[in-house]
Amino acid sequence: RAVVGTALARDARVKVHTSRPRARIATTSALGDTLPVYLARESARGHIDGELAVALNSVAVACKRVRALVASAPLAGNTGTLGSSNASGDEQKKLDVLANDVFVAEISSCGRAGIIVTEEEDTPIAVESVGGEYIVTFDPIDGSSNIDACVTTGSIFGVYSPGECRVDDTDTVESAVEKCLVNTRQSGEQLVAAGYCMFSSSCVFMLTTGQGVYQFDFDPDVGEFVMSKERVMVPDGDKMQRIYSGNNGNVNLWAPELKAYVSYLQAGGKDGGKPFSYRYIGALIGDAHRTLLYGGLWLYPPDANAKEGKARLLYEVAPIAFIFEQAGGLATHGPLADKRVMEVVPQHIHQKHPMFVGSKSMVEDLQRFLKQA
Repeated sequence: RAVVGTALARDARVKVHTSRPRARIATTSALGDTLPVYLARESARGHIDGELAVALNSVAVACKRVRALVASAPLAGNTGTLGSSNASGDEQKKLDVLANDVFVAEISSCGRAGIIVTEEEDTPIAVESVGGEYIVTFDPIDGSSNIDACVTTGSIFGVYSPGECRVDDTDTVESAVEKCLVNTRQSGEQLVAAGYCMFSSSCVFMLTTGQGVYQFDFDPDVGEFVMSKERVMVPDGDKMQRIYSGNNGNVNLWAPELKAYVSYLQAGGKDGGKPFSYRYIGALIGDAHRTLLYGGLWLYPPDANAKEGKARLLYEVAPIAFIFEQAGGLATHGPLADKRVMEVVPQHIHQKHPMFVGSKSMVEDLQRFLKQA
């Protein structure tokens, strides 16, 4: 009887054990996920390939290293200028060069990038790849003029599809370089991922892979970026804050109709309500991030002294445009603000380009105003 009882008990235990549902690994992202977990799940769902996940993890590592450099810059003597200029003619800060070295090293070592384009290098950098061969572009420190005052800065990046760079045996060195240069000159529609890492009161990593926009905040206790917002959307309508941004000191250099539009916003806009507030940080990342979370409009038109603006298309303007479109906003350019930034093909890797970006209704209101002007 004791033996039978033991056997029955054993059978019961087995039945209890096998009746429980098997644990499954979640394939949907959730708040609190670390960035590596999010990328692994996106890869498992087939939204991105594993090679891209590796490349993006390397970008995140670079961001964490640059975050530490920015935080320690005053004590480490890494503030101030170097007395040199980058490919676009901008005066280089010490951290510009240090951050660039970090990004180049991390992206090169991941083995998933075939070409690197950075603001701080005159020409693209060809690197050895074991897979993926993505074109990774970045501005290692956006808003570096703010560093000495401890104001918001950040890093912007874009990852473009590999394309082709076929070199024949008959090609000269010059023709081979030109073929690869053409391969890097892609419109924003060829972006497979884009984002930025903002260094401010917290360290924020914004990312889109074409499946919405996600925000990750750096948690120093675990040393990882942790998802804090999912499916970020640019506020619009009643949820939008009445804010416009742009370099107000240059308004007199803008086209007359754009200057009139600023006065129109200050008078309350189309509904004649409360005047729009003016906010301007002077770093593309800071102003874009505020607009992304609060709504409104960021104006970056050409002016009499900068016919193409000052932000670079390949690794600043196009990635930001991709993020805003994924968040339900608009990013346009042109005399009537009716052309998509994402469709512009750069003629050279450091080409500059203007942009109007923000809540969909605000960009559409700008278009209506310019059409009637």
